Amino acid sequence: MPTPTIYVDADACPVKEEVYKVARRTGCPVFVVANGAMRVPPDVTFVSVADGADVADDWIAERVKPGDIVVTNDIPLADRALKAGGA
Repeated sequence: MPTPTIYVDADACPVKEEVYKVARRTGCPVFVVANGAMRVPPDVTFVSVADGADVADDWIAERVKPGDIVVTNDIPLADRALKAGGA
């Protein structure tokens, strides 16, 4: 089974540090997606998307595959991730 990718909807995500710890322990790649600048550790990929409603959500939803993990407080994004086979 391939290693899952972790996607973090970074807007107001209170558990980023915990995600980074788990990802390091398991070897999962992490993408932190936001509309503005944000500092992330060197082993994490930061993706800056254009301003606008749901732009970060769309970026994540277009990439999530079965087995991937999406960390979000956004119910519509969570629904899209689950429908794509993510967790």
